[in-house]
Amino acid sequence: MTTVDLATTYLGLHLRNPLVASASPLTGDLDALHRLEAAGVGAVVLPSLFEEQIDLEAMALHDGLEFGSGMQAEATGGYLPELDHYNTGPAEYLQLIRHAATDLTIPVIASLNGVTPGGWTSYAHAMEQAGADALELNIYLIAADSHQSAAEVERRYLTLVETVRSTVAIPLAVKIGPYFSSPGHMAHRLVDAGADGLVLFNRYYQPDIDLDELRVVPDIELSHRFESRLVLRWIAILRNELEA
Repeated sequence: MTTVDLATTYLGLHLRNPLVASASPLTGDLDALHRLEAAGVGAVVLPSLFEEQIDLEAMALHDGLEFGSGMQAEATGGYLPELDHYNTGPAEYLQLIRHAATDLTIPVIASLNGVTPGGWTSYAHAMEQAGADALELNIYLIAADSHQSAAEVERRYLTLVETVRSTVAIPLAVKIGPYFSSPGHMAHRLVDAGADGLVLFNRYYQPDIDLDELRVVPDIELSHRFESRLVLRWIAILRNELEA
């Protein structure tokens, strides 16, 4: 039987094949990661660590403790949450990186969605120290400020990449959306800023509005086949244009 060699490189990492399990709930569990490796994937991208979620959980815990500080001792034991059940930091995520990096023989790529410059850099450094083979920056920037120019928005992307690049030595991928006036030019600038690869494209959540209740509601749909056309077009355009 003929054996086909599908080995390739991604972000400078050696992959046995180009099949990469992208960030999803499936890659957030160590047992599932083992099953993915056994099934033959070439690398795994862990779910994104969201700085904003960590901050919200920390504030919720703080508010709960403040609210309960005046209660009688017998009441606080029943109403306040146990600390062990609250994810008030990245410890659990970093532990997943450590276990995955130790147990798996394929590259383990961490994913980060930050909010503040300090959050992007501190969490990126922590992921590198935990053993991630590479880092994917999941940039989820919606340019909703009508007073901010396109140049300012692009500068925010570039500054972010430059800052994280100066913080970590591991390969860096940047996950972007398609909504640039000149995606090809922006791709060149991101690579010049320090990106080793680009992930095309980030699929932004688009919540719906319940007109009966007058509230915003989640409305997450699975990808459709036709959505790949935009991705394939830009992969084809950029393939021989970038050193990434």
